Amino acid sequence: MRILELLTERRRIGNVGERAAAKYLRRHGYKILRRNYVACGAEIDIIADDGIHTAFVEVKTRTLGREDPREPRPASAVTPEKQRKIISTAKFFRGEYFERRRMRFDIIEVFLDEKKKVVRINHLESAFNADTAHRM
Repeated sequence: MRILELLTERRRIGNVGERAAAKYLRRHGYKILRRNYVACGAEIDIIADDGIHTAFVEVKTRTLGREDPREPRPASAVTPEKQRKIISTAKFFRGEYFERRRMRFDIIEVFLDEKKKVVRINHLESAFNADTAHRM
């Protein structure tokens, strides 16, 4: 498989996961404020409001049966460097939109079967924060 085809397939799987995550959040009472927000050289997959917090959500999607032994679960792909970028971008978003709700950083893991159908969603609320991102 060529690199462009591989990247396109990864993006397609990522899109399935992000749509499923947004649908999951709406079903659980969140209002989706933005999707694929880009600033400061980073992207935040979903920005949502739960009535108390502005949740900045990183979505990680994996196909079951294709797990990487170096990555025991999808959330482990959100490295400290990625966390710092998300936090920096979230702070920029707050300033740009005068958002004053408390910030929270979540990860949503989406698991697909081989036909790209959602099998399971795991929502990790408050998965990281500014303190843990800098200590890791």
